[in-house]
Amino acid sequence: MRTLIVAAAALLAAVGGGALGATAASAAPFPVTTDVIAAQAAGYLRPATTSPPGANLDHCTDRHGRDPVILLHGTASNQLSAWAYLAPTLANAGFCVFSLTYGQTPWSANIGALADKSESTREVTSFIDAVRARTGATKVDLVGHSQGGAIAQLVTQVPGKADQIATIVDVSAPNRGYSNSPWAPRTAPPPAGQGDNGPLHPGIRYVNLASTHDEVVFPLANALMDPAPNVTNIVVESVCPHSVVGHLGMIYSPTVGALVQGALDPRRPVPVPCGADFPA
Repeated sequence: MRTLIVAAAALLAAVGGGALGATAASAAPFPVTTDVIAAQAAGYLRPATTSPPGANLDHCTDRHGRDPVILLHGTASNQLSAWAYLAPTLANAGFCVFSLTYGQTPWSANIGALADKSESTREVTSFIDAVRARTGATKVDLVGHSQGGAIAQLVTQVPGKADQIATIVDVSAPNRGYSNSPWAPRTAPPPAGQGDNGPLHPGIRYVNLASTHDEVVFPLANALMDPAPNVTNIVVESVCPHSVVGHLGMIYSPTVGALVQGALDPRRPVPVPCGADFPA
């Protein structure tokens, strides 16, 4: 318990308090954690506006000219509890990273992704507009974990928004619903060429990262999409056969982090490590 408290305290000390428009308190490298429990504890102890390390920094310039990356957390989470690993990892690699806590309700305090999906979609759509205005970017990339992946796809159904998104990286996202999961009611598979969250768009690259050990989005096919020229499906165990990474562990896995980075910048892939991951 003492180790957990110390780790959470260290993360709390490392993060800034701002949302979009925060000024960097220090230059890269930003502190990275793979401690899922400590990160979750730290995230739930801070306001929903607290940015993870490396995110929402003023005057960010990607020297490679890559699109800004917006991170969308999953259900009952917030931007700090979800992205204390991936935000600084991408920022340290030179990406301009942005995040928000969306989908709060009057009773959910600092926890997000609990509102109606239509409201969450509106919030994320507005955030994309703000990021594009601040950075001058024509397009953005979206990385969504779990429900965040669903929201990313729902945003593309908003008129005009599909043209503003270059790549969507879904991490353990319910692309075909939660048909066999105890966490949600059974749903029928979507029609061919259409995800559970609306039709795919030919101008967007879709990369889906999934685990055979995911205890929320299963069977495995639910996290994948039908083959298409603009769709790439990657199963973690096909890269690291001994991985046992679970639903929450995906966003704190160095294996997944490297795969996300490669998906966002295919011209500059990074080595993909295999190691111990959080099995839930």
